[in-house]
Amino acid sequence: MNKLSELKEKVKNFEKKNNQKNNNKNPGIQIGLKLSLDLISPIIVGVCIGLGIDKFFFTKPIFFLIFLLLGIIAGFFNIYKSMEKLK
Repeated sequence: MNKLSELKEKVKNFEKKNNQKNNNKNPGIQIGLKLSLDLISPIIVGVCIGLGIDKFFFTKPIFFLIFLLLGIIAGFFNIYKSMEKLK
């Protein structure tokens, strides 16, 4: 029983130390990473879809440009929604 109580104490101390370390992290980095991913992800997906459709239909820049623009619009819309949630 004594070893079990010692182990529980060690686990509690370890959890306390980790909680203190996690509270000191900079939330600005998390927000910046989220915003950058919200902008870049739809652009990359749009480019990939556009290139795939262009390759399938043997058209060069038409669908690439259309889906690139849709990706850019979606990216900025995602940033707008994220900024509204932060307010």
